[in-house]
Amino acid sequence: MKINGQIKAIATLVLAGVIPHCAIAQQNEICFQTPGGQHIRVSAVSDNIIKVSNWNAGETLPETATSVLKGQSGTSSVSTAPGICVMTTGGGIVVRVDSLTGSVDISAGPKRSVSDNGLRTLAGGQRRLELSTVGEGSFYGAGERGYSFNLAGDTLVMYNKQNYGYTAGEERIRQMNITMPLFLSSNGYAVVFDDFAAASMIMSNPIVYTSESRSPISYYFINGAGSLASVTRELSALTGRQKLPPFWALGYITSKYGYHTQQETLGVVDTLKRAGYPLDGIVLDLYWYGKEEDMGRLAWDQQQWPDHKKMLADLKERGVNTVIISQPYILRNGRGLENYNELASKGLLVKDSTGGPQEVKIWVGEGGMFDVSNPDTRSWLSERYKALTLEGVGGWWGDLGEPEVHPETGIHANGLSAREYHNLYGNDWSSVISDLFASEFPDRRLMTMMRGGTTGLQRYSVYPWSTDVSRSWGGLQPQITIMLNSGLSGLGYMSHDVGGFAIDPDAPYDPELYVRWLQLGTFSPILRTHAQATAEPYNYPDQQHIILPLIKERYRWLPYNYTLAYENASQGLPLVRPLNFYSPGSDRFDDITDEYLWGRDILVAPVMTQGATRRSIVFPDGLWVDYNNPGRLYNGGDTVTYPAPLEVLPLFVRAGAIIPQADYGMQSTEDYRTDRYTINYYPYLGKSEYTLFEDDRKSPGSLDEGAYSLINFTGEASIEGINLDISSQGTYPGAPKVKDLTFRIHLVDGDPSSVSVDGHKLKRGAWKFDRSESMLTFKIKWNVDKPLAIHIR
Repeated sequence: MKINGQIKAIATLVLAGVIPHCAIAQQNEICFQTPGGQHIRVSAVSDNIIKVSNWNAGETLPETATSVLKGQSGTSSVSTAPGICVMTTGGGIVVRVDSLTGSVDISAGPKRSVSDNGLRTLAGGQRRLELSTVGEGSFYGAGERGYSFNLAGDTLVMYNKQNYGYTAGEERIRQMNITMPLFLSSNGYAVVFDDFAAASMIMSNPIVYTSESRSPISYYFINGAGSLASVTRELSALTGRQKLPPFWALGYITSKYGYHTQQETLGVVDTLKRAGYPLDGIVLDLYWYGKEEDMGRLAWDQQQWPDHKKMLADLKERGVNTVIISQPYILRNGRGLENYNELASKGLLVKDSTGGPQEVKIWVGEGGMFDVSNPDTRSWLSERYKALTLEGVGGWWGDLGEPEVHPETGIHANGLSAREYHNLYGNDWSSVISDLFASEFPDRRLMTMMRGGTTGLQRYSVYPWSTDVSRSWGGLQPQITIMLNSGLSGLGYMSHDVGGFAIDPDAPYDPELYVRWLQLGTFSPILRTHAQATAEPYNYPDQQHIILPLIKERYRWLPYNYTLAYENASQGLPLVRPLNFYSPGSDRFDDITDEYLWGRDILVAPVMTQGATRRSIVFPDGLWVDYNNPGRLYNGGDTVTYPAPLEVLPLFVRAGAIIPQADYGMQSTEDYRTDRYTINYYPYLGKSEYTLFEDDRKSPGSLDEGAYSLINFTGEASIEGINLDISSQGTYPGAPKVKDLTFRIHLVDGDPSSVSVDGHKLKRGAWKFDRSESMLTFKIKWNVDKPLAIHIR
């Protein structure tokens, strides 16, 4: 047998010790040092995730800031040949490592391939690495990005930045408040750089990542088996999944810059209630502690809020939770001076190069900045948040947390400079509140509104929003793009100031814009109106016939929306999903930035252009039913011009879908019931399934403790008729044993001959067929301990 000359030569060098063998510490890891002194380590973090580390002699790898997965749990096999190691994971990732050059080739399919040449350069404080990709495709994610959905060709700056009054198309919204050094490919994989320092990511081929980190940069490759749905499951397993929300956070929340007094706050709630609006939250801006320059005081102003404890208790009794603002700054020119002096004397503020407090100047004054990397600062803040929470505060708003002003001469207690720590600040600040609730309020779910942070921010029960958007049509238009890229990055609850925040003095009041924005907000993760003025819906009296039903509609969708929250908490799926979310290898909807999937089965196509009474709609894969007129059906791939006067939000249901709703009035989510549902079924030839999630809606540990129910619906339609099977698994404290179910079966061609429940035919008067709407309606009581079978012929 003859040996190839090159292989023989390599083998000789290996035996001579010139080319190293790949050392195998265990079957899921490759680790060795190249002749040039580079250390290479490739680890199977899971069957579908690998980590690649490359560092020079004398350097130390930092602890991961990205992964919540501990150790290596992947199953893989490793084989060696002269000069090369090959790892194959249980999920089908194949990694080839060259032990001479340190190059790494990763493949998980024909178009899911990444090549790392092994080169790492360090010049001028900048670390650089390159990844070549195989196959054309689009890139998404990278945190909060509003300029475009497809990021291919962009240079993305990883340094959180506030953009006041922004609108669509502005270059500045390529860089927003929450930046994440990660991307997802339309070909079904993702890459996450294990970093949080100031950096840039050039989205070309090769992808060039440059960071100001003093430590070596590792990265993760995530195999998503081709679809974005699979990628987000794996990505969130790595970076963390958000816990179930407080149920009230899915209701309507009112907010303004700002409610100045206790009397004004109660008046707003009274006015909303008198007008018939359901309401679950009210947000208090800066004035709860007095004036803007009192920032950092973290105490109620007794003149403006003479009995805040009673107010908080009374509002809670009415189903209204109060959220109050907090910022990273402590100003000296107001009543925060006492806190400033205490924190400065104890060394709890960000420091300058001399070791003194770093001077910070913002738009309302000057002072210092909480150093949330300092354990003692965290304790100080935690004690104050705890006291305020005990008084009745329902949730927290962390504003300016990019941080908006972060002097680059500042030094943090962890030894990092401002540019190294800037992006991570929002995560650590959020974790102060998250840790507090876990230790002191373990039976309460947490809502923290936060607009700054980086990869993994969702771990801390954060509900971000797209910051101070312009109240204009240009401000409305990038909101879907922002929700899409954020959701794919792990932030499933990204939302926006409904109605627009920053008011144009030349156009301060636009009822048409408010209605269209509210239509989008009704099907956004959080529905919160907010503006500098005329924020509340009652400020638009001529549009009440549209606005009030819209906010009530939000509550009708609570069963579906809470199940989306369960899908996010258990699988990491975003609530807002792109049209190609379930289509492997598809990028054909990249230019569609004014439509999205709400969960799996709802297509939302809001009107986002001034004066428009119709709009073009592109339908993703499948057959789609018009929610407003179920007699209309549209095929995937169709483009139609759809009539949409101001009263109409174009909304479509995937054929075959089963949609549960709460079809009764509520004053708040406290009126929600799990013993009463309306089940809408849109039968389509073949079988379809839906799972409804229930728990006590209060316990933070529902999922971990298995204290929940899954109501499984299976529908099957054929030319002979329709079958529906319903069963329940699991339970929780207080779960009802009997449910009142109203069924609305749409798309029924003709008057049924019979409707049977568990083999018993219902009397003709027990069901109703509306020929004009092709809808069959009937009601039954169901004992959840027994499966239910319905047959319609």
